[in-house]
Amino acid sequence: MKIQAGVALGQGVLVSVAGQVDTGTGIAPVLGQYRVKWSRIVGVGKYHAELALETPPAEFVEDQTPASPAHVSDETDYYEILQLSRHASTDTIHRVFHVLAQRYHPDNRETGNDLLFRRVVEAHNVLSNPERRAAYDVRLASTDKVRFKIFDSLESTQGVQAEIRKRKGVLRLLYTKRLTDPTQPAMRGREFAEMLGCPIEHLEFSLWFLRERKLIVRGDNNQFEITCNGVEAFESEESNYSKKTHLTLPAPAAASA
Repeated sequence: MKIQAGVALGQGVLVSVAGQVDTGTGIAPVLGQYRVKWSRIVGVGKYHAELALETPPAEFVEDQTPASPAHVSDETDYYEILQLSRHASTDTIHRVFHVLAQRYHPDNRETGNDLLFRRVVEAHNVLSNPERRAAYDVRLASTDKVRFKIFDSLESTQGVQAEIRKRKGVLRLLYTKRLTDPTQPAMRGREFAEMLGCPIEHLEFSLWFLRERKLIVRGDNNQFEITCNGVEAFESEESNYSKKTHLTLPAPAAASA
């Protein structure tokens, strides 16, 4: 089972899943414990993972506290499909498309894959068209903001726990930026504020702390980048998730009349 999650899931981690999914022919329950086969980051606060059933539903443990929500989704990340930066040039898009198209073409007896071939073609059709790509990028940016926002009110940005969340949020943003856009890995403080839902004035302490710990650096252009120490700190934090994580799948949207 493939899912989209708002948290990183380590390979081999055992997760408990509860909820319902739309199979295309009806609503089906999902209940049981699954082992994470793979997980990868695909955007700001956005991860894709594949789960394998580990324990039958009858042995499902129900008294665990839900963690961050996850949901099954068919949402397509065209940049992920073509394995490209979001700032890739049109020439690069064309070049990578031809390589992948040849690899996955159904006539290729060794690596042909009809589904992947159709996805590569679809991704190329959107990203190689300036107008369609621009509209798609706007949707991606909007999705990123919703997924990464961690504060809903001014009051929630204050206090010790809020400061910890701010620091983790900044590191997550810069880690993701470096991973998905290596040619332009820097971000401005205003971008942090907008993505996290926190006034820039309330981030000064967090940015000072991260600089002092040498987890981030600020360039002459007043933009921030994550350092090697910052990458190690972020990945260490991500790997410290409990070996058992509970994921609650939201109910599928009701069909309109």
